[in-house]
Formats: sequence, structure tokens, C-alpha cells
Amino acid sequence: MDAATLFESTMDWLRERGTRGFSKEADLVQAVQARIGREIETKGLHYRTAKERILVGGRADLVILDGQSVAVAAEFKYEPARDGAIASDDVVDWREVEADIQKIRKYVGKGGVAAAYAILIDADDRWIHRHPNPPDGSEWRDWGNSVSALWTKVGGDSSA
Repeated sequence: MDAATLFESTMDWLRERGTRGFSKEADLVQAVQARIGREIETKGLHYRTAKERILVGGRADLVILDGQSVAVAAEFKYEPARDGAIASDDVVDWREVEADIQKIRKYVGKGGVAAAYAILIDADDRWIHRHPNPPDGSEWRDWGNSVSALWTKVGGDSSA
């Protein structure tokens, strides 16, 4: 299994598991890293994971390493569900979502990363309604139960 497939299958696991139990981005990233670690161990893969890895273009939230090379870098944003909260209670700043997309382009273009992802998980469909037309190279994915994910992938085999 290549590292991009490992990452994408973990995101499928997250979609199926649901995101309602997470209160902040760090919890979500920790769960994703733990799941990838279990998959690496269970399947006897040669990868390893790290959080907060400095790369050309920024600091990636999560990476999958293949030896000394970064096979996958991922940036996450997480907008938790807020029953009845008003728009000013947003956790995510859209400018940071756009900055993450630019960062992953640098990771692949100048940083030698094989594949990079910027993913906004919108747990109550706030952002998809405000930005129904995703940035270039991105797409909104319906995760069910009023959860959408803005998915951006650069490099690797194209699945987006």
C-alpha cells in the first residue's frame, strides 16, 4: 500500500466513524495519526508518522514518512458542529483554509513531498454554504449527517 492510499483510507475511516466526538482540530489530527500508526503496524508497512513537521513552505500538521522522505503531508482545519451557535462563533478562518492550500502546493512543488492534502472538515455544513464554489483544485465532499469536507490534493495519484 502506498502512503497516499494509506492516508486516503484513513480519511475514509474518519468519514465512516464520524467527527461529532471531536471538539478541536488537535483531537482530530491525533485520532488520524493513531489510526495511521495502527494500520502501519497491522499491515507491516515501512512508514512512520509525525506531527508538526517543518517543510519548505510551512509546518505540516501531519506527515507520513518513507525513510527520510515525506511521502504525504497533510494540513487540517476542523469546524466542529455548534448547535444553535451564530456565525461569529466560527473556529476556522477561511483565509487559513486558503493558506493551507497554498502551503501544500509548496510542499510538493518546492519541498519534495510526494503528495499533500489540505482538508477542511466542516461538521455542520457552515462553510460549504458560504463557499459553495471551492478554490481551484479543491472539491467539496459530502460526508453525510451535515458534514462536508473540502478536499484538496496535490501530487501523487489523483483521486480528487
